[in-house]
Amino acid sequence: MKKLLLLLSAFLLLTQSTIAITLDECYQKARANYPLIQQYQLTERLKEYSFTNASSAWIPQLILSGQATYQSAVTEFPDEMTAMYEKVGLDIHGLSRDQYKLMLALTQTIWDGGTSKAQKDIARADADIANLQVEKELDALNSRINQIYFGILVLTENLQTNLYMDTLLQNNLKQMQSALANGVVMQSDFDQIKVEILTLRQQRTQLTHAIAAYRQVLALFIGEAIADTEAFIRPAVPMIDKKTNNRAELRLFDAQIAKNEAQRRQINSLVMPRFDLFAQGWYGRPGLNLFDDMINNDFSFNAIAGVRLNWNISGLYTHKNRLNQLKTANDAIEVQRNTFLWNLNIQQSQIEQEIEKMAQLNADDNEIVALRKSIRQASESKYQNGTITMSELLRDITNENKAIQTRTLHELDLLRNIYDLKLTLNQ
Repeated sequence: MKKLLLLLSAFLLLTQSTIAITLDECYQKARANYPLIQQYQLTERLKEYSFTNASSAWIPQLILSGQATYQSAVTEFPDEMTAMYEKVGLDIHGLSRDQYKLMLALTQTIWDGGTSKAQKDIARADADIANLQVEKELDALNSRINQIYFGILVLTENLQTNLYMDTLLQNNLKQMQSALANGVVMQSDFDQIKVEILTLRQQRTQLTHAIAAYRQVLALFIGEAIADTEAFIRPAVPMIDKKTNNRAELRLFDAQIAKNEAQRRQINSLVMPRFDLFAQGWYGRPGLNLFDDMINNDFSFNAIAGVRLNWNISGLYTHKNRLNQLKTANDAIEVQRNTFLWNLNIQQSQIEQEIEKMAQLNADDNEIVALRKSIRQASESKYQNGTITMSELLRDITNENKAIQTRTLHELDLLRNIYDLKLTLNQ
């Protein structure tokens, strides 16, 4: 029994050492260890690829093509004109029916109606949406860390209270041993204290195993082992601005609307005219000089350059409907935002009410513990004087123990609710 108490006392003393872990460290380590964190890098790569694809619209486009054809009819002079040319020594046979062309074409976009810029904005919005969805998952992760961390704090405080009560009972047991030998107290009184001590031992076993289980779960979350000697520091009370809400969901709604706005610009760009510079050079027959080809029928080099206008007005047929679809999508997002804020306000109000309740309960806890301690000390004197029974003494010892546990529970519940409010507002 003494060995167990020494081991537990040593454990609690070690938790007071400089080796400690804080709640903020758990947040950071759990975030870094969470598998979904790798999504940030993947999202950035996808955004870069999309940017590159959108920018390629401004890169000069080179096309190499070739063709060989045979035509059923070609451009040629009437027989009368051919006969007349033959009289003056010109043999004009007309274009050859087999024609060949090897061409290199160059196209440079001058203006694409804003399509490429809209595509970049859509890629940027997609990346923001993906990152904010990850951020939302990480915020939920912090809430789970809160539950585990404060659970460890509560169990550790209960273990300390258990040891305190055990010390009280052991002291009373020592005082009774000589009295029992002299027949001053009854064996049943002695046995009652021993039963309580054994019950406390069972509770300590449960508490130590529960603490170990919580530590193991937290170690899995943060991705590193937690030594038995590593203490958990009770976090300080944070400053919270109840009017400031930094939830990732709100920024996610904004990012979704930004994407719809980029899509609106893309839809508008699709009904705009496009201007290109182009140049074509080819080797083959016929060339640009048809008269020379009709006389000589030779292969030649040819080139052409200019400005091209393309305007696909068929996009106007669905333009209005597509814009209305985006407007409806934005309205749906606003409904989701209002619903989220409505539920969040209810949650915030509940937490604030719980904080107020715990603060009021906590205000009287110190006085209750002090009074319970005074009553227990008085009962010890009364028992030694034979004015009360052992059952009455054990009742007052138990009441003091419960008062200490209740005070600790109120303190940690108050602190946990404050941190829950902090996470609810993402501050």
